[in-house]
Amino acid sequence: MIKIYLATPYTGTEAQQNVRFKQACEICAKLMKRGLNVFSPIAHSHNISIYGNTPVSYDFWKEQNASWLEWADELWIARMHRWDESKGIKFEIDWAVTHNLEIKIFTPGNMKSVKPYMTN
Repeated sequence: MIKIYLATPYTGTEAQQNVRFKQACEICAKLMKRGLNVFSPIAHSHNISIYGNTPVSYDFWKEQNASWLEWADELWIARMHRWDESKGIKFEIDWAVTHNLEIKIFTPGNMKSVKPYMTN
């Protein structure tokens, strides 16, 4: 079974982060129901950050997420609001390109829109 790392934007106000967490969970559930093996750093780490009093720094989470990128067979990018401005997604794309990880992009709610992501 293909292992998918789901990239979604996160950083913003507390309200925005809560909405993005919920959206990431909903996307993961839909993909899992389709029989896909999915890891989302947002769905996995949001509550850990809140209840575990972990560091909130970008570098802390970048290191955590890099190990999950190593686990994955593919990086899937969800085209959510401002996804293309996300520092985290930029890192994930750069990591995937450097490590020859297949990258796909899609619009949540439209699985027929999954297609290869073209990098420059």
